[in-house]
Amino acid sequence: MTRKLKKGGYTAILSVIVIAAVVILNLIVGRLPEKVRQWDMSSSRIYTLGGTTKDLVKGLDKDVTIYVVAAPDSVDKRITSFIKRYEDLSGHIKVETVDSVLHPDQVKKLKAQDNTLLVSCDSTGRTESIALMDIIKIDEMSYYYYGQSKETEFDGEGQLTGAISRVINDVQKTVYVTEGHGEPALGAAASDMLKKSNLTVNSLNLLTGGSIPEDCELLLINAPASDLANDEKKMISDYLDKGGRVMILAGYAEKDRPNLSALMNDYGLNLENGLAADTRNFYQNNPYYIFPTIQAGSEVTNGIDEKSTALVLQSAALTQREDLPEGVEVTPFMETSDEGMLVTADKQTQGTYILGAVAEKTLSSGTARLTVFSTPSLIDEGLNTSFTNLINLDLFMNAVTANFDDVSNVSIPAKSLDVTYNTVTHGGMWGILFIFVIPVVTLAAGLMIWLKRRRL
Repeated sequence: MTRKLKKGGYTAILSVIVIAAVVILNLIVGRLPEKVRQWDMSSSRIYTLGGTTKDLVKGLDKDVTIYVVAAPDSVDKRITSFIKRYEDLSGHIKVETVDSVLHPDQVKKLKAQDNTLLVSCDSTGRTESIALMDIIKIDEMSYYYYGQSKETEFDGEGQLTGAISRVINDVQKTVYVTEGHGEPALGAAASDMLKKSNLTVNSLNLLTGGSIPEDCELLLINAPASDLANDEKKMISDYLDKGGRVMILAGYAEKDRPNLSALMNDYGLNLENGLAADTRNFYQNNPYYIFPTIQAGSEVTNGIDEKSTALVLQSAALTQREDLPEGVEVTPFMETSDEGMLVTADKQTQGTYILGAVAEKTLSSGTARLTVFSTPSLIDEGLNTSFTNLINLDLFMNAVTANFDDVSNVSIPAKSLDVTYNTVTHGGMWGILFIFVIPVVTLAAGLMIWLKRRRL
């Protein structure tokens, strides 16, 4: 009887120790950051915050609240886990859940919509609303035709970082995009990234409008198929002479564009009549599909990893004038290799050709800035959707925001969900299990053996 009592006592001691260890473990885990409690094992790192987000959040000097406005059970766990990463980064960010079913009065008070994230900054009085369906995007065509909900993208970081930037800043810039020369519309990805950096985009027909609006802080000319009219060329030149900012995605055109060429020539760049090719750095045996050389030391390439890759298709070629106009300085940031080619109908000329450059002209009242990309494929929707690892859109947005002293590129592309993601939902707990629980259990077992031996 005594032996049974002693054996039961050992079991009770062991049970108490294990229960205590589990209680302590739960207390510890509950206080750990989300990044520790859930490891990101997804192939595109959908939960991992990039350098742009970390720099923005860690530099916050204003308090920001992220309200999750929805019935808690209806919110995808990937979204709730992702949002907590922001709260872990800064004491200036707080996440609150507003149950839209139980507390509709609170939703009304916030002037929020159901199934959204409401990002709010009391210091500025600004708010931004993000629909949950804009974070995890689905293929609408697949749903329409087959009734299947196929996930395509996770845009948590792009949407949330952009919203935080907009609510803490009062700075707003207006970009005008020309039309009337066969310019294609900006793709959804490029338009979305401009919006994320708090840039308002308007269309502008110079001939019908008669002038460049006073609030234009960047004039964007996207792949004009036909030339500028004489009046348009003069309007843009006058705008630049007043310290304006112009960006041209030139592209190759079969028709001559003397006024467009003259505009660039005034700023030290020649738009060559032919296609650019590269016989060294090209994609799938096609020298017209160029992997350009990215030059360091430019605002446009700032923060770009030297191992990153851009891809340009069927591009025009630029060269720099030997006799630069007075006060003009040209800085190429993207070029072919020295085995580049200028291909025309009757010949091929080898050399290094410019695919992107910034030309600045010093004026008595400031600086005019002309940015030229030789290809519109840089922001082509199909290209950037097919190759999600390209830095094309990063270069484009860097080039846009480099025109402004008070605007940073916080535009982050969505991450693809076209492949299966394996997320260890409580990965950190396994590490904690090995660190805390197993040693405690081992200690308890050792204690039992010691007590048993002592009894013997």
